[in-house]
Amino acid sequence: MESLPRKSLPPEHFRYLLVIGLTFFTFFITIGIYLVALDQQGSSYPLAYLKRLYHLDSKVGHQFFSQVIPGFKRYRFEDDPDFILDTKAADLLLRFLVNLRNPSPQEMFKAQFPLLARQEMAKTYTLRHAATHRPPSEPTIQRPTPVPPTRPAPTAPPVQPSRIEPPRILIYHTHTSESYIPVSGQTHIHNGRGDIVRAGALLSQLLNEKHGLKTLHCDTIHDHYPFREAYQRSAETVQKLLADHPQVEVVLDLHRDATPGLNHKVPIKGKTAAKIILVVGSDRLGLPHPQWEKNHRFANALLEVMDLLYPNLAHGVILAEARYNQHLHPQSIIVEFGDDKSTWEEVSYSLELFAEVLATYLTQASYTM
Repeated sequence: MESLPRKSLPPEHFRYLLVIGLTFFTFFITIGIYLVALDQQGSSYPLAYLKRLYHLDSKVGHQFFSQVIPGFKRYRFEDDPDFILDTKAADLLLRFLVNLRNPSPQEMFKAQFPLLARQEMAKTYTLRHAATHRPPSEPTIQRPTPVPPTRPAPTAPPVQPSRIEPPRILIYHTHTSESYIPVSGQTHIHNGRGDIVRAGALLSQLLNEKHGLKTLHCDTIHDHYPFREAYQRSAETVQKLLADHPQVEVVLDLHRDATPGLNHKVPIKGKTAAKIILVVGSDRLGLPHPQWEKNHRFANALLEVMDLLYPNLAHGVILAEARYNQHLHPQSIIVEFGDDKSTWEEVSYSLELFAEVLATYLTQASYTM
């Protein structure tokens, strides 16, 4: 039986496709060389524009490789999933081929087709709304109904001035550069301390002076270049601080939210506060985090107190894929105050209310011990 003749591509068509492929390849290589040259010459405008246009991230690349390479997900690193606006030009070209972040065509499609955004949100995290959420039935410690703590008037200095009270609360910032546009005129103060550090200092002051809770505030800068390693740097900081202060009961990583479309203004007792989001990490990336449920229970208990004292102050609890250093302590969460459009008055009022919520939770917890 004779085999069927194979159809071969005419030489002229092959040469035509080869020329087109080489042309596109040369075009992209030329753009890459041009960006590197701009970076070396200090020309900031075109490169900065492209960086903000494509708002790069390597998370999608990780997800792709975890699907096509068996076992890759098990060995993923906990890179920072957020902005890379200050990256080098060479990295910019490589990351452009991996992922696009807001504002990007991907985010534009999500904005025009809500089904795409809903599908991605379902894969990434779940949001449990405040006021309507109730934690699942679990064997938890029964506490009396939370009420604002009552504290006596200031008294004379302690009799033993040499005794130093250990801190009960640790506040730090993985994204130290995050800022509020109405406050500093920009969303990030790169390689510096943004407005979120000022928020951490105020929360520490409120807990120390108003509620008598010894609080340690760390303002170490963690999100300098390369930004994807911010959580790895902050993990080292938290490990050292917990080794120096093992009595710490609560660890808070303060952020501001960057989710588009959320309303972060809420009226409470005649004033406007910035809404709060509690973020809990998990082991869904394959990183060891066997006791993440303890962080989740802590966040839900804190949300319950918040709903009772100040309903609608919180958007709710987000259960995320990454562990966000929360494997280092059983009561460690991310707390986000407002978004980049929040004013300092709104943020500071929200900090004041949250300080009362946390003090109430710790006071009621100490009653049951």
